[in-house]
This record gives sequence, C-alpha cells and structure tokens, in this order.
Amino acid sequence: MKVKEKEASEEEGVTRRNLLKRAGCAGAVALVLGGLASKASASGGNYPRVKVANTKDLQAGKTVKFDYPLVGRKSILINLGCSVEGGAGADKSIVAYSMFCTHLGCGVDMDKESGMMVCECHQSVYDPKLSGKVVEGPAPNSLPMVLLKIDKNGDIYAEGVAGLIYGLRNNLLDGEEVK
Repeated sequence: MKVKEKEASEEEGVTRRNLLKRAGCAGAVALVLGGLASKASASGGNYPRVKVANTKDLQAGKTVKFDYPLVGRKSILINLGCSVEGGAGADKSIVAYSMFCTHLGCGVDMDKESGMMVCECHQSVYDPKLSGKVVEGPAPNSLPMVLLKIDKNGDIYAEGVAGLIYGLRNNLLDGEEVK
C-alpha cells in the first residue's frame, strides 16, 4: 500500500515537475517569440520596394543619396569596391545606410578621404565596411542599414531597414512613404 502511494506521489510529483518545466519552457519561448515579433513590428514589417539605382551607374567609390523609407529620410547608397558584411551585388560591395546620426540625428555623410561616414555635428564616425558600426564619437548605435536587393537587370531596390532611424518611433510612421 505504501509503495503504491509512493509511486502515485512520485508520478504526481513528476507530473507537476514536468508541467512546471513545460510551462517554464513555453513561457520562455513565448517571450522570445514576443520579443522577435515586437522587434519586427518596430521595424515596420511592410516596407516599400523602391528602385534606387542600377549597378551600371554605381561604380566603386560612388554614392547615391535617396529618401527611404519616408520622404525626407535621407539614405546613402555606396559601392565600397570590396566585399562587406551585409553587402549586395555579385561582390557584396554595395551597401546603404540612413544618413541620420544615432546620437542626435544630425546629418552623416561619406568622407571620401577616410572611407568613413562622419556626423557633421559631433564627429561620430561610422565604418560602412563594418555594417555602419560606430568607431568613434558619442553615437550609441550603428547606423541603420537599408536592406538591398539587386535584380537580374542590375536594378538596386531598397526593401527594408535594419534598425530604428533616429527620431522615429517606427520607421514607417510619422511621414509620407516613399513610392
């Protein structure tokens, strides 16, 4: 009798323990999925597909400025002439970034001598070859990278933004979408 009670108790305990483990795992999974979902929604999720240039018009060292994803939100397309992480094209040398500094939103532009992107106000320096990573200055985060696709004709399209553009609570809100 005591053996059966003990087995029943152990089964019940194991069941409770397993239930708690499963609940804990399910909660962790829900938190991760919820975090990813909120991150995706923060980045917009439904970005417009906008033609920016053609690879024939973008030689190594050249830049093209364009609005994306909202009118007035300047971005810069750069052919760095060498393979870079996150780059598009056959040799992965084409990248694009928001031109708003992550420190206070001042303009960032390409410094052709150094090959870096520099904030005009507080001299934050970003490396376009390292996914727009901050290498100097007060900027707290990397420049938001514009996601690019190149079709078989060499047309370069902006299709999204990785990271939140300075001053926006959502990259697709508070402005007119570029078409």
